[in-house]
Amino acid sequence: MSISNDKISDVKALEAFQAAMACGSMTAAAKQLGIGQPAVTRQIKELEDSVGFPLFHRNGPRISPTERGLQFYGEVQRLMSGLHQIRERAAAIRDGQIAAIDIAATPTMAGGLLSPTLARMGLDLPGVVNIEAMSAEHVARALTSRTADFGLSALPFEHATLEAKVICESRLVAAVEKGGAFDAEEPLPLEALAAARLLTVGNAYRIRGKINGALKRQDIVPAAEIVTNSSLNAMMAARAGLGIAIIDPVTAFGIPVDGVSIRPLAVDLPYIWGLFSAAGRVLPAELLSFVAGFEAACSTTIPDCVFHDPSDIRALERSSL
Repeated sequence: MSISNDKISDVKALEAFQAAMACGSMTAAAKQLGIGQPAVTRQIKELEDSVGFPLFHRNGPRISPTERGLQFYGEVQRLMSGLHQIRERAAAIRDGQIAAIDIAATPTMAGGLLSPTLARMGLDLPGVVNIEAMSAEHVARALTSRTADFGLSALPFEHATLEAKVICESRLVAAVEKGGAFDAEEPLPLEALAAARLLTVGNAYRIRGKINGALKRQDIVPAAEIVTNSSLNAMMAARAGLGIAIIDPVTAFGIPVDGVSIRPLAVDLPYIWGLFSAAGRVLPAELLSFVAGFEAACSTTIPDCVFHDPSDIRALERSSL
């Protein structure tokens, strides 16, 4: 769902909708915005009339978003973020500052590699840095719509309208409780999962797909599972002694956790990620140090990180499936 209705032109109505979603009531939204509650109610009603569907279920003073309201909220968040960026860029131009940098990254990349990348920019780091953590699909969309200068994501990644700047490869690793039963020097065999709980992420088309394939080839069924949408969650479960986490190396080495040992797996499960921008887009020269910073951050953060020619991305994407 996208915001395309010409009648939706009142930014204040969108701000009222955002506040009501965040606060859970019209009264709290009004207090947040510093205006009267009737004004908020009126603005949201006018917005509903414009889009043609209800945004909230109402039960007296209590409200809850409709399914379409939740979908619309995602679009409003992106639109308002873009407006915020425009204001920041205008302020930078007014003050003669270096242009802002807008980055879209998956949570894994944002947590494990983004800060060391920015730190390596030195004096080239702009005064304004906008960071949005989102799914890989939304990272691609942000680059295509040019609301982001750079995107960080693992493969597979929609890249038909994008240009790969840096492509890196390492492998999945195991995270186990430090000093626990599985904390040893040698690579961890997958057979250990026959007697242990598997802790991992649930997307069957990414990390979980590789794990499932390896387990199937070796005819191994984990004793039990904890499935999450975050490798960091899996690593924290491993620290608590709940089992063996099989996770990406960016989280494992980029977000080290006390009480967790990172072990190589006895089977090689490749993990490929990269830095992208919109194809054909000419970026300001001062932002190019971000590319060099990303490459340096990958090299120093991830052991045995291997770099590939970005032009080989199609073949690499096939191998990442």
